[in-house]
Amino acid sequence: MTTAEEQRKLVKYVCQQYHKIPWEPLTRKQLNSSRDRPARGNIWLSRVAFPAPSSPSLRDALYRVINHLRSDYHTITPAEETPILDVGVEFIGERTGVPSDAPELDITEQEKLQALEKECTSDKTILYIHGGGLYFSSPAEYRAASARLAKMTKSRVASIRYRLAPNNSFPAPILDTLVAYASLIHPPPGAPWSAVPADHIVIAGNSAGANLGLGLIKFLLELQKLSGQPVPSIPDFHGRTISLPLPAGIATVSGWCDQCDALPSWHKNGEFDILTVLQPACMPGHPTDSIWPTNPPREHPYCAGATLDHELVSPAAVRDWTGAPPMFFLCGSEERGIDGNRVVASQAAKSGVIVTWNEYEGMPHDFILIMAKLPQAKHAMALWIRACIDILESKKGRQALAKSPAVQWLMPDCKKKIDLGDPRDISPLSFEEVRSKMREYNATRPVWTGKLGEAHL
Repeated sequence: MTTAEEQRKLVKYVCQQYHKIPWEPLTRKQLNSSRDRPARGNIWLSRVAFPAPSSPSLRDALYRVINHLRSDYHTITPAEETPILDVGVEFIGERTGVPSDAPELDITEQEKLQALEKECTSDKTILYIHGGGLYFSSPAEYRAASARLAKMTKSRVASIRYRLAPNNSFPAPILDTLVAYASLIHPPPGAPWSAVPADHIVIAGNSAGANLGLGLIKFLLELQKLSGQPVPSIPDFHGRTISLPLPAGIATVSGWCDQCDALPSWHKNGEFDILTVLQPACMPGHPTDSIWPTNPPREHPYCAGATLDHELVSPAAVRDWTGAPPMFFLCGSEERGIDGNRVVASQAAKSGVIVTWNEYEGMPHDFILIMAKLPQAKHAMALWIRACIDILESKKGRQALAKSPAVQWLMPDCKKKIDLGDPRDISPLSFEEVRSKMREYNATRPVWTGKLGEAHL
């Protein structure tokens, strides 16, 4: 692409093609998007699981925070209906000295992990949380991105397979994320992976994965407050009392921060975005199956409509991020969800958090992954990689992040940029207006029954 106009035409065409993809029943979509495939080339890949602790202590801590942040109108799935389960994980690291089409070795998963850790001597780890609207996809679908992060950062990546809505509603996916995080820091007895200090972990996630990563950080911050301890503890995790410090930071791409879909960009943007005005599963005429609509029906795959503005469901609903580690945001300017990211970045910066903001003129949701050959995607991928490195490089790297202003990179080649000013000022609305719009849209969201009709939003 040589001109901005040509790029706009391409983006519009790609988005139109996305909108034409036939909807699948959710059971089939989950199956098709969760298929594993062999790893090829110069990566180590080990598929193991973080085992579920026998004690409910970790889940109890999560529900303590959920209920602390809960409003009277929020409906929360009971703890007894949210079991603690094993969490699948793909450990990924660079495999050197083999051709780019080298087949995956026919050895055990533990042997692959041992080989990975032998070659990747750093304990610095990226906890990768994939996107997919919280109701489809898997680590395998995002393996190209996680493998690139592993190779370019010289770190290992732990890409997790969390439970999917609608049959696993809030807070099951965030509980899985929490189990994974605790397991990296405190491996259970006999675990095949090495322990990682919390300040050697950076969370990376795109779309819904960014949502879960930010939710994990908010949970840890609130647990600190409730426990009265700078580093809260869990009394029984695989038979031990463990601490839960904050990670080194979080690096997000196209975060889905407003599950209410209530903010201005959600309704103003769209012509140049792959997302529709409602999640496809919430659109009139989406095919039904055994898991959707739910029984009884509700408004949204993840939770009841009124609960979408809970602070662990929509990070844009969070006012106070005081004490959070550095946050890196990367978005396309044409994303429906960019305002949700702007609100989180603004509130975090106002809370004293180191915030780095990069947006790309004319780019849609997840452009870094779906339009990887564009110069904007290559530029953004390099920044994402650099952010993970800087966050993990402790004080020196974080100082570099702190000096970064909010910027927009311009079409067609990112050689020019616009200074957007202080990240504290990039929110399109006051925080009170944000919360008001969330409540307003939640109140008008229809219960999804699968019947044809006009959407209320």
